[in-house]
Amino acid sequence: MSIEKAFTPRTFEHAACALAILMAAHLSRQAHAQDNAHSATSAQPAMTVILPESEEIQLALRAGPEQVRAGAAIYVFGNTGYRLARSGTNGFTCLVNRDGNQSEDHDLKPTCWDAEGSRTIVPVMLRVGELLAKSSTAEQIRRDIDAGFTAGRFTSPRKAGIAYMLTGDIAYDPETKRIVKTAFPPHFMLYAPGLTSADIGVAAAPGPSDPQLPFVYSGYSGGTRTAYIIIMAAPRLPIARFLARENPPVIAKR
Repeated sequence: MSIEKAFTPRTFEHAACALAILMAAHLSRQAHAQDNAHSATSAQPAMTVILPESEEIQLALRAGPEQVRAGAAIYVFGNTGYRLARSGTNGFTCLVNRDGNQSEDHDLKPTCWDAEGSRTIVPVMLRVGELLAKSSTAEQIRRDIDAGFTAGRFTSPRKAGIAYMLTGDIAYDPETKRIVKTAFPPHFMLYAPGLTSADIGVAAAPGPSDPQLPFVYSGYSGGTRTAYIIIMAAPRLPIARFLARENPPVIAKR
C-alpha cells in the first residue's frame, strides 16, 4: 500500500482522537496522584524503580535527538540515587526521570536537557532521586525542594531552552515489575517558569479538536519554577520495538 493511501484524512483524524484521549487520561492520572500526595503529609515512602544499567542508559539516550546523544552526559539511578555514568561534552544531560514516583506515578520519563536545563533543572531532579533512594515521602521531597529554591541552591531557567522527551513517558507495572508501554506521547518541553496554559491562550490540556496545541505543565518538583510548555512531537519508531525483545528488562523494586 502506498503512503498516500495509508495516511488518509480519516487516518489522521483517528490518530488525533486517540492522542487526545491518551493525553487526557495521562494528565488526569497525574493530577490524581499529585492530589493524593499533597493531601497526605504522613504518606508512605515512595517506591523507586531500578533498571539494569545498560537498559537505563539506552532509555535515557533515546529521549534526545541523535545529534546530541554522543556528547550528552548520562546519569543512572541506583540504590543511593543518581550517579554520573558518563561525562558530557556538549552541555546536554540525559537521564530517566523518576520524579513522579513520589506521588504513585510509576511512569519512567526519559529526558535530555540542554545546557540551561542541565544547569538549573537537572540538579533538582538529582536531589529528588537522592531523596527517593532514602525512601522520603512526597511531602518531605516537596519541602526539601522548596527550601532549596528559597535558599538559592536551585534556580529556575533564566533563558529559553529545551528538554527532549522523544520516547514519551514509559509506563511501568509495579506488579509485574516490567516496562509495558508508552504512557504519554513523545514531546518537546520548553522552559517556562511562572507560566500557565492561560498565558498562552489554551486550556490546561489540549482537547480532541486539536491535540497538537501546546500547554503548560508544572507538575514536576519545583512546581511553577520548573514549568514547561509541552509541544507534541511527530511519532518515532514505537517504544514497543525496543521493549518487545526476547529478554525484556526486568525492573527491581527497592
